[in-house]
Amino acid sequence: MPKLEKHKKENEYSIDKCRISNYSNRLIGNLCYIDSQILKLRNSTYNPSSFPSFEQLLHAPSVLHLAGKYGPMSGWPLTIQEFGEKQQQLNITCCTEDSVSISNLSVNTKHWLKFDIMLSIEFLKTLDFFQYLKHSDQIVLAKKSTIIIESMIFAYTSFQNKSACFKSPDGFYIDIQNMIDIIDVFTEGNIRKNENVLRDHLKSSQNVMGYLIQENVTKKEFILLQTIAICDPIVDLSEEGREIIRKNRQKYSRILLDLCLLEYGKRNGPSRFVTLISFINLIIFYRDTFRNFMLFSKINTPSKFSKTIGPLENAVLELY
Repeated sequence: MPKLEKHKKENEYSIDKCRISNYSNRLIGNLCYIDSQILKLRNSTYNPSSFPSFEQLLHAPSVLHLAGKYGPMSGWPLTIQEFGEKQQQLNITCCTEDSVSISNLSVNTKHWLKFDIMLSIEFLKTLDFFQYLKHSDQIVLAKKSTIIIESMIFAYTSFQNKSACFKSPDGFYIDIQNMIDIIDVFTEGNIRKNENVLRDHLKSSQNVMGYLIQENVTKKEFILLQTIAICDPIVDLSEEGREIIRKNRQKYSRILLDLCLLEYGKRNGPSRFVTLISFINLIIFYRDTFRNFMLFSKINTPSKFSKTIGPLENAVLELY
């Protein structure tokens, strides 16, 4: 625990304990610490060539301890041409029967969607209330929240890096032409049959980034919002599961409100809280447009590249 406390102090994660309870302070500190480990792993040379299935990831040992084992990836940022070539190399590798080590290919990019799905599930598994859910409820909640976590991590790291659009650590940024150029390779031009699906998805990503920039969301606000967004008592959960999620949504919402009151005072704190909570609707809309885009991509991907959208993505996006 002293090590964690030191880490929080160094990264200014601690909160005035005179104004927020020690319990809330520890929760926020732990969430921010987990987030820092996820980001460290995201930027590292850790680059698996294959990924477990969705259910295997749910029950596998955590990989977050590897964050301190691997150094930062070299050669970033890549040019758009380099990114396209290396992503194609990665996807051709995953579409063959031969198992080829990515390290042997000298590929300094990642299967970003697969990788971020894995990290999102890792974050979910660290939440204590997730462990209280029965197995069937864990599956339901993970499927509904994984892309929410993935998109929030993607968006906030882009915001921290002063980007006005979604930007991966290797330098690839999401705009209409970049996306068309990359996707053209795997759909053999079929993406141009209906660019509106792509444009809707990109518009929703711009709305997310615009919000973060306009409201200048802090790390502590973001990590609480991410946890609240996960706590969605959706119909498909059991009654017991919904009650667990509902109570935790209330708990983390209260902590966020207390933080807003601390940072903005009794006069402006409540309005700041309402403004922040509205961000969740933007993220849910982004998730839905992203699913539509991925479904369109899957339908229009030739069979030789069919494995580029694998079982992991199919499971969390429910692309069946």
